[in-house]
Amino acid sequence: MTLSKIGMAALLLCASVALADPPAAKPVVTTKPVKVASADAAGPVFAGKTAVKTNGPDGATTDVLLLRSKDGKVEMGLYDAGPSEQDIESYEDDEFMFFLAGGVTLTSADGTVLQAQAGEGVAMPKGWKGHWSTKGYKKYYVTYTGGAKAK
Repeated sequence: MTLSKIGMAALLLCASVALADPPAAKPVVTTKPVKVASADAAGPVFAGKTAVKTNGPDGATTDVLLLRSKDGKVEMGLYDAGPSEQDIESYEDDEFMFFLAGGVTLTSADGTVLQAQAGEGVAMPKGWKGHWSTKGYKKYYVTYTGGAKAK
C-alpha cells in the first residue's frame, strides 16, 4: 500500500468518525478537520500545547491526540516514544500505526518476529501477546477500543 493510499484510508476513516467536544484533561481538535504538515510531525508538534508528556512502560513519551470519536472508541494522533523493552500480555486496542522515525521489533508469543521502521505501517490486533522492543520512534496512530474482548 502506498503512502497516498494510507493517507486516503486515514482520511476516509476520519470522515466517517462522529466528532464530539473533548474532555478538559486531554485537549482534542474535534470540530474541524486537522492537518499536520510533515515538518511539524517530524518534531515541532510534540512541543505544542496539546502534547501530553509521560514516563511509563513505554519510557519517556509524548502523545498528541488529534481526534477522538464521539463514543470515545476511536482515537487518532501522533506519538513519540523513547527506548523501551516490555513483555505484553494482551495488547489493549486494535491499532494502526505508521512510523515516521525509528521503529519497533515485535516478537509474537509463537516466536514470529516483525520489524517495522520509518515509512512502514503496522496493524496490531487487540489481544496480541509478545515482546515489544524499540530504540525509540515517532508514529501516527489510529486506535479502536471497542469490539469483542481480546482472547
